[in-house]
Amino acid sequence: MDEAGLDDLSWASELDPHYAKLLHDFTHGGMFRRGILDERTRCLVLVGEFVAMDEMEELGAHIRTALEQGVAPREILEVILQTTVYFGYPKAKRGARELKRVLGALGRMEEITSTQLPTGGPERSQERERAAWKTPAEHVPRREALLDKYGWRSLSPGLRLQPTHHLESVARLDRIDQHFNKLWLDYIYAGMYSRGVLDDRTRILCIVGELFVAGEFHQAENHIRNALQHGASGREVLEVILQSTIYAGMPRFVRFVTILEHALEEQGLLSEITESQLPLPAE
Repeated sequence: MDEAGLDDLSWASELDPHYAKLLHDFTHGGMFRRGILDERTRCLVLVGEFVAMDEMEELGAHIRTALEQGVAPREILEVILQTTVYFGYPKAKRGARELKRVLGALGRMEEITSTQLPTGGPERSQERERAAWKTPAEHVPRREALLDKYGWRSLSPGLRLQPTHHLESVARLDRIDQHFNKLWLDYIYAGMYSRGVLDDRTRILCIVGELFVAGEFHQAENHIRNALQHGASGREVLEVILQSTIYAGMPRFVRFVTILEHALEEQGLLSEITESQLPLPAE
């Protein structure tokens, strides 16, 4: 159970005790006890969301909760660093400083300094990665042309994660600014998405939560589909959306649930959530 924020309800208790009770019963009495996401995933999703919202005070509390739940500091840092892709480095920098502050206070900085990746990144195998590409046959000629131009290291992670979408994005940037395209591919796909600290399922679920709190609906559809393709169940994706409603409100929930329903209907998986409901809360 997530205990972060229990004391924070004092502000509500002083101003409006009835509201404070409603909020407590909804969050600590209900949402935090559902048990659909494992605690590691749920804590990491929250870390990413608070970095995305630039809520550093809340972030510190959730970092401590994640550590108490046994989440490795290196994984927490990785979620913070990955937010750079969609939210830029200033928020990630503030998030990393907050993590450093918490780990310093707990005497646990060595768990970061002793788990550094090599400067050149982890070792990779073209043969192994190529086996994971699922490019539709009609897109293979364009794939091979882009591989020749930008290199397998830069394109491979995207071909594994988003076979068609990635090719379309690379081709679009190739037309607009090939120099930036190469820099971006090397930074994001050859770099950030190839670090191997987080598994794909966890990383993508974190992105879904971050996009929710940012109100980014266009990218959300792509990443919800991506999460379903890389090990997350429809119920787990829905749970990220439901939990995110606590921090970003109902209007975004309605939009995100519609996107998820559409993705599940297309794949014939809607029953996965309609037939796996939790029982009603006890009165």
